Amino acid sequence: MGGSRLLFSAISVIVVLATLKEARSHGVHPFSRIAIHKATFALTDLAHVKASPSILGLAEQNSGWVTVEFSSPIPSVDDWIGVFSPANFSASTCPAETPRSFPPLLCSAPIKFQYANYSSPEYKDTGKGLLRLQLINQRSDFSFALFTGGFFNPKLVAVSNAVAFMNPRAPVYPRLAQGKAWDEMTVTWTSGYGINEAEPFVELRSKGGDTIRYPAGTLTFERGSMCGAPARTVGWRDPGYIHTSFLTELWPNALYIYKLGHRLFNGTTIWSQEYRFRASPYPGQKSVQRVVIFGDMGKV
Repeated sequence: MGGSRLLFSAISVIVVLATLKEARSHGVHPFSRIAIHKATFALTDLAHVKASPSILGLAEQNSGWVTVEFSSPIPSVDDWIGVFSPANFSASTCPAETPRSFPPLLCSAPIKFQYANYSSPEYKDTGKGLLRLQLINQRSDFSFALFTGGFFNPKLVAVSNAVAFMNPRAPVYPRLAQGKAWDEMTVTWTSGYGINEAEPFVELRSKGGDTIRYPAGTLTFERGSMCGAPARTVGWRDPGYIHTSFLTELWPNALYIYKLGHRLFNGTTIWSQEYRFRASPYPGQKSVQRVVIFGDMGKV
């Protein structure tokens, strides 16, 4: 009896230690270390940041690489480059949470960041550095800012020129999900076009089949929908418009080609690139099923 209790206690300790180790392994999200709400201005003409090219997506790509060149008269190992979108990140209105508090000087957190010496080890000595960063189309322009003082006491030293995609409002990033019926597929995507200026839809065709258009619904949310800081303050970014279309009466196992469209009220249509998917098999049909399961993704 005593041996059983001892074994049970040992197993319990192992389980607890494993759980604690797993919890610690998740760590803290890197962005949560940046105290952007405490940022101050230390702008100087002796520092500069330049980003090129200034226009991305010339061939209708939804992503692109930007080269960022920068220099500082007082370089430090704690200096870092932040990517901001919209590019004019200090001009947005950031209301105070209470009448007794003051809004931060910078009312936008970076969407991406990297240490200034990441690819320029000599930055601490020369004060000059270079980074290559990949951007995705997010409905607005971008700028790059050089900060000193580390993450906990950031001081804005210099800001780059603006970089933008050819059409920052274009329909992008479709997500597929099985509908309520076996022969239905939902398509959800994001754009910068509201229902007051364009009608969203999906154009669908199969090999050798007719082309069909399905209308889409449009939703969004605003800063006031958030429960509090930092979601209402430095963490807020306009989500654009979220569109969902229901593709119905699909043939089992059929390969479909589709693209997203927004018909503007002036008669022109904004198109996405083409995408493909294979429809679900008929219920009970012998077929290979692949499932991807993920969870505990954390939060930002």
